[in-house]
Amino acid sequence: MKHAIILFIAVFFSACSSFTGRIVEEPPELLDPAAIIEVNNLLSTIRLKNRNLKTFKGIGKITFWEEDKKSITSGIAWVGSNPDMIRIAILNISGQPLLSLADDGQWFYFLSHTDNSFYKKRSSYSNLKKAIKIPIKPVEIVSLLAGRILLYEYHTADIIRNKKQGYVIVLKKRNGNVIQKIYLNEDKKDVKKVELFDANEKLLYFVVIDNLQKINKYHVPLKLSVSSNNGNGFKIDVHKYWTDVSVNPSMFVLAPQ
Repeated sequence: MKHAIILFIAVFFSACSSFTGRIVEEPPELLDPAAIIEVNNLLSTIRLKNRNLKTFKGIGKITFWEEDKKSITSGIAWVGSNPDMIRIAILNISGQPLLSLADDGQWFYFLSHTDNSFYKKRSSYSNLKKAIKIPIKPVEIVSLLAGRILLYEYHTADIIRNKKQGYVIVLKKRNGNVIQKIYLNEDKKDVKKVELFDANEKLLYFVVIDNLQKINKYHVPLKLSVSSNNGNGFKIDVHKYWTDVSVNPSMFVLAPQ
């Protein structure tokens, strides 16, 4: 079972793709002045959320699943540094690392602690698309674990009423295609779900933020999941979370043992 977990997670995290969504902050363009003010204020609030949270760490449980296959659950520990540095350890039942994953902002690293297999790739080419068809990048994982939402390049923005509950901010490219949807709760204070789309409006993946917790002055995840529309994804349940922790750049670099 231990080897099955390692193989599954190694494939899960080692994928690369040509997804090149550029993250920028661009003011929305709308015709309705009232809508401009509202959506601009909401997007500004999203950008600024937890902006002073520079470093963090946590422990919890992660569950991976693939379409028509049994899910796999392991312990997880992580430490992150804004904006793009992360180290994750997948743990066995006794709390010892089975494998480690890290990104120092330049390189993505993988290290198996059972057979000492090791590799690294440029961060810009490291994501999960080939493994489970979810092109989520290390920088996006850092943001999610820090309780932040990255906004992708857009030309216009609008806010509409969600048919089920709450509201949806819709970001569109210059050609009118939707690039990102951000689902807010009824009072528009919390992001509950985020959907990312490619240039042809095909859903890339979606994030569901089930619960938040307040640690010191920050609101950070208690439970979140990342999924594609083909039945693949992973879920993280946070057990303990620390903010403003001491880190060293060397923590985000892995090497063969």
